[in-house]
Amino acid sequence: MPKIQPGTVEPAHPIGTLTHSKWARPDYQLPVPALQFLFHLECEMDTFRHIGLGPFGDRSTVIFKGGRFEGPLLRGEILPGGGDWEIVRDHDGDQQTAHLNTRYNLLTHDGATIYLQTTGTRTGKKEVLEKLGEDESIGPDQFRMRLQLTMETGDEQYSWINQGVFVASSGRSGGRVIYDAYQLL
Repeated sequence: MPKIQPGTVEPAHPIGTLTHSKWARPDYQLPVPALQFLFHLECEMDTFRHIGLGPFGDRSTVIFKGGRFEGPLLRGEILPGGGDWEIVRDHDGDQQTAHLNTRYNLLTHDGATIYLQTTGTRTGKKEVLEKLGEDESIGPDQFRMRLQLTMETGDEQYSWINQGVFVASSGRSGGRVIYDAYQLL
């Protein structure tokens, strides 16, 4: 199978080549989604607490100090007090995956509050991922961190985010999480 390059979209395979099923509507051609840049975000981490190995994996929490975000449609600051409740699992010998689950509030430049929740994974070589908090020389090409974002607000000006589907390509550098968020169109 060919490797898909960053920034490309693999179109759906022609339905006629998917021969293991009888399709009711093989002529129903769906649009290929597009990604529209939403914002760049940098979140400063504060308190890290290792909870330990529990029934779901090795759990830790990290509380966020705050940060900032900016894009063509919205910009502002990350309010202090959000956090990440992650579970880390080792697999395939030297590989590790962190299952991420964050919640925090964004405050736009014009006073709207947006609730942001992300879920996703950070995966790569265990020796690389375990150094992310201390070694800022580790680049985002040395591991993969992808997020699905859910946002909501009661502010009419930004009500369009309540119906959106959002994803992000993310990374971690020292004590901060950095990502570029996109709206799936």
